[in-house]
Amino acid sequence: MKYGDLIQFDPIESVVQLRDADKANAAHTLVNTYVISEEMAERLTQLVIPQMQFDQPVDNKGLLVVGNYGTGKSHLMSVVSSLAADASLLDGLSHAGVRDAASQISGRFKVIRTEIGATTMSLRDILVAELEEHLEKLGVEYVFPEAGTITNHKRAFEDMMPSSARFFPNTACCWWSTSCSTTCAPARTRS
Repeated sequence: MKYGDLIQFDPIESVVQLRDADKANAAHTLVNTYVISEEMAERLTQLVIPQMQFDQPVDNKGLLVVGNYGTGKSHLMSVVSSLAADASLLDGLSHAGVRDAASQISGRFKVIRTEIGATTMSLRDILVAELEEHLEKLGVEYVFPEAGTITNHKRAFEDMMPSSARFFPNTACCWWSTSCSTTCAPARTRS
């Protein structure tokens, strides 16, 4: 008898790309293979999920995930964004406490995943272009005003939200982005 007859290992994917989670089968695999330590479970249930839920009014904040290359940032963001978009993935979570907490947000978001590479575009122009493109794919037509024609960018985003809320009531728009550096910034706005 060989060890291979007793133990089966799935190959480890060394690099997780956030946008892989756009594909349902990849999202399923990413959720099912995510190992949740007690420390990570605490961070997810006490920090991440409470900031994302929108049933109970709190002073919700954006989240910034920082870590060195290969520390699991993209895998973490893929899991959280996949759960936010698709409630059917909840059963794939290995930690019961995280599964229970994640039920508050699962399937309640329209998620946009994007990567920001080396560019000279302003962050505002990148976000607006990506948001317009993805909203159009969802059937929402909204064009942000040019940056030089408005005095308040926040108002433009507030004006966009009712356009998407008509198509997707009881959901929120969720933005997940990675850059070519080691930071990842998910942020959520209410619908």
